[in-house]
Amino acid sequence: MLPRLAPALLLLLAGCTTLAPPPEESAPPPFEFRLGPGDRISVSVWGEKDLHRELVLGPDGAAAFPLIGSVQLAGLTPDEARVELAKRLRSSYVDPVVSVSLLESRSHVIHVAGEVALPGSVPFVRGATVLGVLGAAGGFLPATAALDQVRVIRARLNDPHAFQVDVEAILAGQAWDMWLLPGDVVYVPPRTLTRWNRWWRQAWPWSDPVDRPPARAR
Repeated sequence: MLPRLAPALLLLLAGCTTLAPPPEESAPPPFEFRLGPGDRISVSVWGEKDLHRELVLGPDGAAAFPLIGSVQLAGLTPDEARVELAKRLRSSYVDPVVSVSLLESRSHVIHVAGEVALPGSVPFVRGATVLGVLGAAGGFLPATAALDQVRVIRARLNDPHAFQVDVEAILAGQAWDMWLLPGDVVYVPPRTLTRWNRWWRQAWPWSDPVDRPPARAR
């Protein structure tokens, strides 16, 4: 996904309003988890061992369960899914007691791009922060990462915003870590010298780049 994400990321950054991180919060922002395609859940019915199932929601957000067939679960919380399954099972059982638990989420992820060891997507968990997600992506690349210019892109409908996060200050205990939400993109840009070196090697691959970019003309 990340190779396709890179050009889109540049366009998204160009259209974003860059903001300072939101004010410090002592707890993660409220988030109500809702099931989506690819999520894996465990479903059991009290007293009915044969009805214990691990289900994966299909691309259409539905999952098949014995006796009731395909059930649309995408968009529901695990508790709402429990209520929906219990309602469907009442045609076969009297007041069935159903439990639903989330085993793995693939519909709620955070994307990590740029100067990190393992660019890609990491599962979202409540309480996710910039540092935590960078760690899950194998850490930043110390030689090339511009840690004071990390961006968190948060696209909501047609109003994307890019928050600039100073990871160097966070590591030094001089700033707070930023809470993340599902769908956020954490982008670690390269240093100016890194960009220069890459351009040079693309133009003259047989030659070593100069030590530093030339000064801008005044």
